[in-house]
Amino acid sequence: MRLAIIGYGKMGKEIERLALERRVQVTVKLDSKNSSIGDGANAFDVAVHFATPASVVSHVEQCVKAKKNLVVGTTGWSKDLSQVQSLVEAGGIGLIHASNFSIGVNVFFRVMNLAGELFNNLEDYDVAVQEIHHKDKADSPSGTALTIAEILMQKIKRKKEILNTPPSGKMKANQLQVTSTRTGSVVGTHTVVFDSPYDSLEFVHTAKNRAGFALGALLAAQWIEGRKGMFTMEDVLASNLT
Repeated sequence: MRLAIIGYGKMGKEIERLALERRVQVTVKLDSKNSSIGDGANAFDVAVHFATPASVVSHVEQCVKAKKNLVVGTTGWSKDLSQVQSLVEAGGIGLIHASNFSIGVNVFFRVMNLAGELFNNLEDYDVAVQEIHHKDKADSPSGTALTIAEILMQKIKRKKEILNTPPSGKMKANQLQVTSTRTGSVVGTHTVVFDSPYDSLEFVHTAKNRAGFALGALLAAQWIEGRKGMFTMEDVLASNLT
């Protein structure tokens, strides 16, 4: 597989490092100074996107024009999801998007689906989501934290609203609070707390470095090659667990 890396920052460089270890060719690298696929369209098979949210639609359009599949690890572009889906379907390409490509995080998502089902009828237990990232992270809350919150709201029917700002007065029973902290160089920690008057349970995922995200993105790039349509990391994980 020949890989294009769109967004040659810390994540892009980590993907390149792991790709070379796994004998995957990195044939195109785009950064903020050179953001157009242009003449490089024939030089790669799949693109991996870890750039800015504002560039997602443009790069999807370029990949559609080039008939190349794409893995989007960039977050913060959910408002453009319907437009991207239309472009992918009309263009006949394949695209995987996820709030987090870490294999461990995607297993964590599955665990939260089960936990949400178990706590749905246990009204003595409240739930909250907490996340910590490095001080340079652009979006807050993280896409991963919002995905966890959305999973929990689907399963715990009494939760109807995500509160991602400090509450003004007493919180409503139907609110699920998501709190964010930005400090230092923390790669990423996500915690889900189920608390009752009797006991408390905590589920924690801690990223040690960026390699976990890069490895998942490479796995997704290999999986999407030759496929058409919109997919998520859940589809990739399902294929590898069955």
